[in-house]
Amino acid sequence: MPRTRTDLSVARYDLLVVGGGIHGLFAAYDAATRGLSVALVDQDDFGSGLSFNHQRTIHGGLRALEHAHLGKARQQIHERRTWARIAPHMVRPLPFLVGTYRFSKRSRWLVRAGFATYDAIGRSRNRGVAPELHLPKSRLESAAATKRLFPGINEKGLSGGAIWYDYQTRHPDRLNWTVAMAAEQAGAVLGNYLQVIGPLKDGGRVAGARVRDLVTTREWDLQASVTLLAAGSGLSALQAAFGATGAPSLVRAINVLLDRPARDIAVAAPSRSGRMLTAVPWRGYVLVGTYQSRDLVTGPENAPPDGVIDEFLTDLNSAFPRLQATRADVRMTHHGLTPAVVRGGRADLMPEPVVLRHPEVGSGLLSLVGVKFTTARLAAEGAVDAVCHALGRSRAGSKTASTVLPHAGIADSEGRLVELERSLGAPLERDVLEHLTSWYNTEGPAVLQHAADEGGLGRLAAGTPVLAGEV
Repeated sequence: MPRTRTDLSVARYDLLVVGGGIHGLFAAYDAATRGLSVALVDQDDFGSGLSFNHQRTIHGGLRALEHAHLGKARQQIHERRTWARIAPHMVRPLPFLVGTYRFSKRSRWLVRAGFATYDAIGRSRNRGVAPELHLPKSRLESAAATKRLFPGINEKGLSGGAIWYDYQTRHPDRLNWTVAMAAEQAGAVLGNYLQVIGPLKDGGRVAGARVRDLVTTREWDLQASVTLLAAGSGLSALQAAFGATGAPSLVRAINVLLDRPARDIAVAAPSRSGRMLTAVPWRGYVLVGTYQSRDLVTGPENAPPDGVIDEFLTDLNSAFPRLQATRADVRMTHHGLTPAVVRGGRADLMPEPVVLRHPEVGSGLLSLVGVKFTTARLAAEGAVDAVCHALGRSRAGSKTASTVLPHAGIADSEGRLVELERSLGAPLERDVLEHLTSWYNTEGPAVLQHAADEGGLGRLAAGTPVLAGEV
């Protein structure tokens, strides 16, 4: 995909989406499949914010059930299933384990009752999903099995363990890009490193935006009947440029990838601060999160402030004492700002996505505030419904929940790769084969052929399955 396949200054669009994270990408994709002419711009790489910096899990709403939000839990189960149907090669079932304790809100009988409700709500969780991606029912484990599966678990009052299943997305950056490809194939025009300077106005309407190319410094007017701001943590500044308000407060969210060998099960435990943390296996290491700041964050933040990682490590070591993690063990940090609300004087994560209308600047402007990767598709669908209403168009049904994403069709992509490697006389080691299959799926053979043509069948670096020819 060239940076700008079409000159964005030569046409007027039905919809301009500002922000190329997972919410903006899904909005552009959804709108284009409904027949709208769509342009999307982002001032950075697509999916460079929280759409990459998260814990790589597609949740089924178990925490919502803990707070008796049955409708929300059902919605998240539905969206989790949707991911497995539209991107089957990019997700995998992953078991999660938490301890049960006598005389606590996580007692064995309370967890059993909660799991029974959860399984009843999610009885259709595997409908239309490939058999290899079916999620088993939740279950209880004995104390002995729990201690074996979760070394270092707090054994005081331990009565056993509870296991449930969610999906893990191993390559969130590739998944974001696949949605971008789907948007382009549906007719949307996408461009990155394009900065929105301010609004275009047509009487009392917002009629698009003035855009600057950060590579060439060229500026032009990008005309659109409706502009949708989906800029994540940059929403407040972008709204200010348009004279609009309503962006939510923000809190800091952090995960750390630790240089510790991982078992193929995620474990969850409360930390000293009271927050439930999860240690998830990812690429052979342990990804722990999510740390959340107690107070609201004001202004942009490109990296965690001094001392925050140390504070997080102290907290995660209280939840997972066997990790004994230090700063030297941190291989990578996921950091970002996420929408928040203040309740009882305490900042907490915003519970639901919202579409904002801006009567203070007239018509033609909407904002989408997304809160979860799991529900990004559904949130974008609601935003495009609002766009269609603003355009006076009939609200045609969204197709994004039932259309398989590019290169995600069920096919024997690994078998085709094996056939090609044999014909090339270039045997691949198992980790390379698995990488090409999980990353590219049906596109894998074309990538392998390209690598062979370029003389790039060697590894890019020792210890990585990435081939030089992929770059």
